[in-house]
Amino acid sequence: QTMKTILAYDYETRRILGLAIPFTCSAMFETISELVILAIIGQYLGTESMIAYTMTDVVIGVSGEFMQGWVESVSSLGSMAYGARNFDLVGQYVQTSMIFFVVCHVPMAILWGFTISKIILFMGFSENVAALSQEWVWVGISIDVIRGINEAYGDFLEVVDKEEYANIMTCLSYVLDVGMVALFAIKLQSGLVVLGLVMVTNAALFFSLNVIVSIKMGWIRRFEHGLFGTFALRDGDVVKDVVKTAVPLAFGSLMGYAEWEVLTIFAAILGPAEAATWAILGFVWDVFESTTEAIGDAGEVRCAYQLGKGRPELAKLASYKSILIASIMTVLVSGIFLAISNVLPSLLTYDETIQGMMAELVPLVAVGNVTMNMGMVCWALVGAQARYHLATSIASISSLLVTIPIGVIVTVWLKINLQGLAFAVVVGDNVTATLLSTFLFMSDWEHLSKKIQERVAAGQIIDDSSSSSSSSSSSSSSSSSSSSSSSERSCDKEDYVHKASIGKSVSIGAEETSGTRSPPITNNFL
Repeated sequence: QTMKTILAYDYETRRILGLAIPFTCSAMFETISELVILAIIGQYLGTESMIAYTMTDVVIGVSGEFMQGWVESVSSLGSMAYGARNFDLVGQYVQTSMIFFVVCHVPMAILWGFTISKIILFMGFSENVAALSQEWVWVGISIDVIRGINEAYGDFLEVVDKEEYANIMTCLSYVLDVGMVALFAIKLQSGLVVLGLVMVTNAALFFSLNVIVSIKMGWIRRFEHGLFGTFALRDGDVVKDVVKTAVPLAFGSLMGYAEWEVLTIFAAILGPAEAATWAILGFVWDVFESTTEAIGDAGEVRCAYQLGKGRPELAKLASYKSILIASIMTVLVSGIFLAISNVLPSLLTYDETIQGMMAELVPLVAVGNVTMNMGMVCWALVGAQARYHLATSIASISSLLVTIPIGVIVTVWLKINLQGLAFAVVVGDNVTATLLSTFLFMSDWEHLSKKIQERVAAGQIIDDSSSSSSSSSSSSSSSSSSSSSSSERSCDKEDYVHKASIGKSVSIGAEETSGTRSPPITNNFL
């Protein structure tokens, strides 16, 4: 791909931005709302409640991040099946992912429920903090489960071209979350558990609304048979696809989070205040990650879709454009955080010790974010090639052989403060980004596209005749309604015309709504 092609504001750029902007808004609404809620707890419930909230979040986040693999599989597998026009398969992937997500949470909830207070005491915190953590843990896990289910359903709506609605509802849910928490904490002076129950109620409300609205509006009619009309766990191929995709994703998320957990233990070696500061820093770091992660998700959807459609050149172009957009966004966000680095710590807590350490760390995180974004985006794009095992292996090796060893050296041996741990994370992210980008740039896109098409089609009937909705096809990149099929078909043509304009001889297959293809039109622009 030439730089001129990558920089061009064409259809693929518009589609990526069309996904990335709502993805970024919803992701930043989530992370910023969590940061605001943390500030409310710290300012109005006290330092001990804030520490209990953050440390419990760190602990249960180990299992929560692993379970996130089931949720993230919806985006990748759903995009591939949707690109291949197998609507039943899309619904089955969503159903299977949700079931595994809920079932796998049960044993971990029991584990954390009976061990959290011992873990908090082991890390050197007071008995009051341990007691608060014991009360909060059950509520915290409930919030994670309901939000995870809602996120999976939201990812499904995004795949079928309802990303605007899904992201608006996500943003509204987090705005309401902050408003209700502020009301109960400031006006009603409620405790930590009551605030958690408010968040549980809010998450359940918005999940119910999403399901009801999508059914009433007819958005998921083509997918209802696979989503509600079958028990997907009986289909071994579907279960195998979900497990093969979700488990590497889960271990990748786990390794990334377990890395943070291990570094939190290293911070506890330096002292309880350092451990609390490092846990609070995690909320700030999440805001940085949410920008590039959202753009990576958008690129993942477009890349996976184009590969599923058999368009390797457009998949490659979408990947490179996503990296460019993420780089620009990262510089902007890092600049903003550098500008407020002296103000942010005092907004989060009135504890002067924690404020001082946070003031030292935020600039380092802002600078490190510039290099960190490449690894996150490339991880998503390599995953979109159905190579999550490769992406996970690289991230795990970097964590085990680079980040954690450096963390041990700077804390246990050199006794350097939290800046040493931040340095370890930045170096590890640099190694991960270098390796993942190398594999991405060396990819055989045509081979990967054929492999994904064969994987989706194996044992499945693309034009599923079992439901009337499936027999009506759309050639759009992500259209889910007949009213938009015509305009989206023209966008498909634009995909091919753009590919031809950079020196490729291609065929445009205009699909009719009856499910048949018109004769291909050959375009030679050379």
